[in-house]
Amino acid sequence: MSRTSRSTLAVVGAFLWALGSAFASAPAHAAVDTHRENDSHIMIMPSAPQETTASSRAMAAVSPTVSPAAHYVHTTSGSPVECTSGNLCAGVWDPAVGKYKVFFLYRCAQYSLSYWNGVGQAVNNQVGAAAFFYGQNGQVLDVALPENRPFTYDWTPVWSIRNC
Repeated sequence: MSRTSRSTLAVVGAFLWALGSAFASAPAHAAVDTHRENDSHIMIMPSAPQETTASSRAMAAVSPTVSPAAHYVHTTSGSPVECTSGNLCAGVWDPAVGKYKVFFLYRCAQYSLSYWNGVGQAVNNQVGAAAFFYGQNGQVLDVALPENRPFTYDWTPVWSIRNC
């Protein structure tokens, strides 16, 4: 089967899966509607987790990472983060610094996630590519279709992301 045929089948499959997911309960929720500038989406990180006291940070001070490495920024709750065209942007709470860590997944890859826990945000601002979120055993947990607005997401069960 040619690469084009597989890609077409993957997009159709992702669409059908997402359509079916729309009628089932899912951990993703639409975030506050944010505006879009120059093909960018503006993400606003949710409130900080409840257990963000100094003692809890000291005990669990391991920063979330992705492999292969990707560009990221730290931001506070309520602050805007621009997700430019071509990126899958994913924000997760970083207990090591007490801020959100937003990764910009641009290069086509399967990214392994380490220390991603709790609720954050994501937006798929890629052109024509669905993003797949995988669980511990490699099962697809969710599919984020491109050009969606930012959504809140519980990263705890996600072990890897494929952005293309």
